[in-house]
Amino acid sequence: MNRYYLFLCVALLFNSLQAQEKKFLDLKKTINPPKVDAILDDQVWQEAGKATDFVQFRPAMGIDEIDGERTVVQVSYDDNAVYFAAYIHDKPENIMSQFTTRDNFGQADFFLISINPNNDGQNDSEFLVFSTGTQGDALVTSDGNEDWGWNAVWDSAVKIVDDGWIVEIKIPYSALRFSNKGVQTWGINFHRRHMRDNRQYTWNPIDISNGKKIGQMHGEIRGIENISPPTRLAFFPFTSAITRSYDGENDSDFSFGMDVKYGITENFTLDATLVPDFSQAGFDNVQLNLGPFEQQFSEQRQFFTEGVDLFNKGNLFYSRRIGNSPTAYPILSPNEVVTNSPNSVKVLNALKLSGRTKDGLGVAFFNAITEKTEATIEDNLTQNTRKEIVEPLANYNILVVDKQFNGNSSISLVNTNV
Repeated sequence: MNRYYLFLCVALLFNSLQAQEKKFLDLKKTINPPKVDAILDDQVWQEAGKATDFVQFRPAMGIDEIDGERTVVQVSYDDNAVYFAAYIHDKPENIMSQFTTRDNFGQADFFLISINPNNDGQNDSEFLVFSTGTQGDALVTSDGNEDWGWNAVWDSAVKIVDDGWIVEIKIPYSALRFSNKGVQTWGINFHRRHMRDNRQYTWNPIDISNGKKIGQMHGEIRGIENISPPTRLAFFPFTSAITRSYDGENDSDFSFGMDVKYGITENFTLDATLVPDFSQAGFDNVQLNLGPFEQQFSEQRQFFTEGVDLFNKGNLFYSRRIGNSPTAYPILSPNEVVTNSPNSVKVLNALKLSGRTKDGLGVAFFNAITEKTEATIEDNLTQNTRKEIVEPLANYNILVVDKQFNGNSSISLVNTNV
C-alpha cells in the first residue's frame, strides 16, 4: 500500500512539473534584417528556429493542430527591432477576410503576438495582424483588461498563398518597455484564430481552468543580447481652425496644442497634453434617461483611454466628468435670457504618470485642470449683458498605489480629489 501511495505522489509531481514547463525559442541576432513584405526569402528566415506544435484552448483545450492547418513562427532581432514571420497553413477558401478598421476584429482570421519583455506575468503588449492586413494592438494589464486605445508604430505585411497565409512583422524597440540587461529572456506567446468556427490555438498551452491569468502562461524567447531601450520621447503638436458663417457674419476660431509622451524609465511613462483638442473623438449615442441615476458613457478621448489601467482600480475614476457639460445653470431674473452657454468645459492641460516596478509595485498619478466657464445673459428690456459662472476653475487629481502578490492578489490605495 505504501508503495502505491509513493508511486501516486511521484506521478502527480511529474505531471505537475510537465504542466508548468514552458516552451522556449533560442534567438540569433541578425545584421541583415528582413524586408517586411510577407515573402520569406530573407536569409534570416533560413537560419532562425521555429515555434510549432500549437495547441487549442478554445472552444476545447489541449487539441493539437491538424495537418494542413499547422502554424509555424520564427523570430529574430537586431539592434533596432524584433522580427516575426508566421506561416499560417489553411485552405485559402477557409480564410475569412472581412476588412475592418484598426483594432476592430470583425469577421477575419488573425495572428497575435503577446510580449512581456520583463517576463513577470504582469503586463503584456499585444500585436495583432488580421488576414486582411489590418493591424490591432493593445496593452494588457495583469488582471486581463485590454487597453485598445494604445496605438504603437510598427510594420506588418500579409500575403495569401496556396496553402494558407503569411504574416511578417517588425516591432521596433520604441514600442516596447524592457530593461537594459546584457542578456534577456522575454515572455511571449503566439495566438491564432480560425474565425469560421472560432477555434483558437496558442504556441505555449493555455489552461484557463487552473486559475492562472493568461499572461502567466507564456513561453519564452531566450538569448536576446546587447540591445538597449531607446529614448521614448514623442511630441505631437497640432492646430485646428473652425469657421462659421451665418446671416452674412463670419466667425473663426483657432486653437493650438501639444501632446507629449516620455518614457522616464523602461517601466514608467509620462503623458501630458496642453490645450487638448478632442474634436475628433467619437460621439455618444443619444439615450433617453427616465431613471433616477446618472447615465454613464464610455470614454472615447485617447488621452483618457491609453495607459489608465491603474486608475480604474475600485472604479473610482470616471474620466468623462473632466471636460463634461457645465454642472450649473444661470439664475435668471425676469426678462433675462441666456444668449451663450458653452456645451462643454475646456480642458486646459492634463498629465498622467504610471508604471509598475519589477517587484509588482504599481504607481499612478493623474492631474487635469479645466478652465472657468461662463454663460452670457442678456436683459431683453435694457439690452444689457452680464456673465455668470456655470463651472469654476477645477483641478482633478487621483493617486493610486497598487501592490501585487503572486500575480493573483493585490492591495490598492486610491486617493481622489477635486
